[in-house]
Amino acid sequence: MSSQIAVPISWFIHFITCHYIIRRVPSDMVRMVLTLLPCVLLTYISCHDLPQYQMSSLITTSVCWMVSIRIIQSIVFSPNEDCPLYSFILKPFWTIFPVSPSAKMEKQWPIVFDFISGLAKLIINQWIFRWLIRCEPRDNYSRTIMLSIMILTSSHISDIQIGFVRLITRDKYTLFSISNYPLFSKSLREFWGRRYNRLASTVFNECLFQPISACSSSPMLAAMTTFIVSGLLHVHVNLVILNDTRTIIPTFAFFFLNGVACCIEKRMAIRLPAPLGWFLTHCFLLITLPLSMGPYARQGPIYFEQNLPPLFDSKWIPKLPVPDICLG
Repeated sequence: MSSQIAVPISWFIHFITCHYIIRRVPSDMVRMVLTLLPCVLLTYISCHDLPQYQMSSLITTSVCWMVSIRIIQSIVFSPNEDCPLYSFILKPFWTIFPVSPSAKMEKQWPIVFDFISGLAKLIINQWIFRWLIRCEPRDNYSRTIMLSIMILTSSHISDIQIGFVRLITRDKYTLFSISNYPLFSKSLREFWGRRYNRLASTVFNECLFQPISACSSSPMLAAMTTFIVSGLLHVHVNLVILNDTRTIIPTFAFFFLNGVACCIEKRMAIRLPAPLGWFLTHCFLLITLPLSMGPYARQGPIYFEQNLPPLFDSKWIPKLPVPDICLG
């Protein structure tokens, strides 16, 4: 119990130290070291001995990384930014509850659409989840695609939360949506930058891509650095959840290859017809996807039974019939 209290207190002390002391250090390199090393140590301590196979472990690890990236951006790249202490502490946790004024968001659908979208995704998500529980693990494309669809439809939680926030605040506030229909992406840069996991991409863009681009005047270097950091994050997540060192190389390779492909896409600057762009984008994702999703495709029913989605046993949710046959 004492360690559970000591870890958040240590994070808070690091916030205070960064805000009042480290940000005033004139040397960029010294600020980087003094900020980065405690973040790495605290992230390791926070994620050490987390329960295996639990989604709570994924959330904890991801939050530690996102908080660390925000702190480094504020202290190393923006040390002169006028930021009060409370804002400095709360800003890293924006990814947990990303409330924004509706007026600042792009054009939105009617509130009822958020609930309809959330319910449709919920039904599909639980259908695939029950299917995966029934089937034995297989490392093949069919199961990998099923897992990917399950992940994409898990944004039903975000859609429903957005609907309630907009409803309660009379549409004055909303939540930053996690995804924006990634299946409609017509390029890899659109997929990673504007449609898939928009919370993470926003943090990476503001804290890594933009500052590195400004310092180096090289968007390619900034893009590859962003994908490398993202790859390291997912490697750490997989090690925490699966405790399998065999996932390190393929997981990192997935993000590295997608980073290279995005750089090539940017350098070529060829505007393809929308259908062709969509086809090539998703072909590339499908080809590289087993590198990232393969470790989870090999997990059996026990893994999924330990990570039941919210409302999984609710009787009021329509249940689509689960096929008796397993793909593969």
